[in-house]
Amino acid sequence: MKNRINKSFSTLAFITFVICLSFSLSSCHKDVTSSNQIGTTYASNYSQVFEDFWRDMNKTYVFWSVDPTNWDAVHDKYAPIFDSLNVNPGKTTDSVVAHYFKEIVDGLVDSHYNLSLITGYSISPSLDRKWTNPQFIGSLFKSNLHALYPDSINYYTAKVDSNYLKTKVIAYDTANAFYCASGILKGTNTLYLSFSTFSLTYELKVDSQVIKTFKYFMDQLVNPAITGLIIDVRGNGGGQVSDLNYLIGSLISSPLKIGYTRSKNGSGRLDYTPWADAIVTPTTWGNDFTKPIVVLADGLSASMSELTAMALKQFPNAKFVGDTTWGANGPLTQNSDFNAGSFSFGNIGTSISSATTYYYGSVYTSSTMFKYINGNVYEGKGFPPDYVVKVGPKDIYLANNVLKDPQLEKAISLIPQ
Repeated sequence: MKNRINKSFSTLAFITFVICLSFSLSSCHKDVTSSNQIGTTYASNYSQVFEDFWRDMNKTYVFWSVDPTNWDAVHDKYAPIFDSLNVNPGKTTDSVVAHYFKEIVDGLVDSHYNLSLITGYSISPSLDRKWTNPQFIGSLFKSNLHALYPDSINYYTAKVDSNYLKTKVIAYDTANAFYCASGILKGTNTLYLSFSTFSLTYELKVDSQVIKTFKYFMDQLVNPAITGLIIDVRGNGGGQVSDLNYLIGSLISSPLKIGYTRSKNGSGRLDYTPWADAIVTPTTWGNDFTKPIVVLADGLSASMSELTAMALKQFPNAKFVGDTTWGANGPLTQNSDFNAGSFSFGNIGTSISSATTYYYGSVYTSSTMFKYINGNVYEGKGFPPDYVVKVGPKDIYLANNVLKDPQLEKAISLIPQ
């Protein structure tokens, strides 16, 4: 991987009238109006890579109004550093360049943010913060909680189906690593739903067992014997925005306002669109669910899981049990839809043979900022529960091979029978 940028610059130097053409067209140099136009500037050294990255972030990063990073100070500090890398590029290692990029992005609040370099380095500020935070419980959460291997010690919530459910319908889509379970909790008439990712609307088109599980869930929602509902999104890293209308939309009969979103309307750092209402739309079969609801979420509940918790908190009889969520609330969509969002930077050439343009790096970042109905932006902070129940291995795995779920048990206790 060493000296990859030097190799990239040299091997792609033979390329292209395409790049030359881009310099001759004035339209390529106007203010950016869509993030899919980012990364058009040809970069032949580290300074140009940095400048392209800095400018693109300045234009398309959507959280500048709430982010504590002084972006001008970043330029003042790191522009000379990247200039110095050009002095003897043969001795500049990939790890050194990655180290400087990591320093630059470490404090960014966008918890979806990921910076990938052509040299193979991938940098996630929020992930780095979580694993270095002694208060963050990571030992139970090395992978998806709803694993396809229920006996693995790392995936205790997958055992909910056998330990706590008296009636259950379960689906595993192994091809897409999707798990879902619904049922009635033992000793109660409380309905339970859990699923591993927000790919519900897709799974409902391709997997018959998923269809069966959610048909059971929807049928039970209107069962008069049901005393309440627990929705478990622990360890769920999010997914498709459309799933919010499917899941929460099944519990309402009229539109539900949960907050506001805004993006960028210009290339200036603080050029924002007005705040627009964020509304959940009811399904055609949606009915108002007026019984008690508890949402279970934890430190690995991110993105759509957090928006689900926030949406459910708008119900008059809803509570949130568990731990503060990940803090990645900003929705993502196609880059061409907004003036903000993901982009590539450091155009190092286009191959004539394949017509492929190569970039030194790419940034995955939110295209819109989300503000909750209470006026708070929880990006980078996480959404706090009503009842904090932190768990570690000693809380889950008891003597004599007894396994328990304190978070679920707290949720059960909040629903009268």
